Amino acid sequence: MFEQVSQHIFIRKYQHYTDRPNIGLIRGQRRALLFDAGNSEAHTLLLKQELEEAGLPMPDYAALSHWHWDHSFGTAFWGAEVIAGRETDAQLRKMARWQWDDDAMQRRIDAGEEIAFCSDMIKREYPDRSKIRVVGADIVFDGRLTLDLGGVTCELIHAKGPHSSDSVICYVPEDRFVLLGDSNCKDLYGLSWECDIEVEGSFTAATDALEYDPEKVRDYLQLLEGLDFTHCISGHSEVKTRAHQLASLKEVL
Repeated sequence: MFEQVSQHIFIRKYQHYTDRPNIGLIRGQRRALLFDAGNSEAHTLLLKQELEEAGLPMPDYAALSHWHWDHSFGTAFWGAEVIAGRETDAQLRKMARWQWDDDAMQRRIDAGEEIAFCSDMIKREYPDRSKIRVVGADIVFDGRLTLDLGGVTCELIHAKGPHSSDSVICYVPEDRFVLLGDSNCKDLYGLSWECDIEVEGSFTAATDALEYDPEKVRDYLQLLEGLDFTHCISGHSEVKTRAHQLASLKEVL
């Protein structure tokens, strides 16, 4: 279920089994924005049901934190205007042409376009991969985009960061809260690693052993330090305080 974490923000917590990330809803007086859209139609249907049960509005906008499948494959099923950074939109439009049979997915792994972990999770989320539908954004922006939802604003900021070069964060100044997507996480596509999704703890053990790129962390940390927030949440973890998040990044340096 969606849980209220600040005056205007509600979070549906992540589900590791098929790599479903945290989904944020920011509710204004006139409009609502969803930050990240889920990883499938089934995920979207569950989220819609839970929004209705909680008496929360359906989103007018669905903004994406980055292109990775678990955050973006649900966008086609919301009936909301999709917002993405330019780099994210370009990658989504490329993926919209991809095939999803076993051979095509393996070729992308071999070419470095995809990683085995994501392919395995996609197969788990989609028993029928013919149902995968990838769409581009309706609204594309560069750098920063501010949306007035009525009594609350969302600042979508191209943050880059260590995880993916297209990463966008959502800063809600009235709540002093930042939704980070996966922007603070390690580069799972650029580093060599593997895990067995059938073995509990395998993913955590494998990714804990990976190193951050200090240069990417330094620039990203500088951006976060310039924002006035008290709490934040990333794509696959719990709410953290500003002090906790900044300290964990500084440890890398």
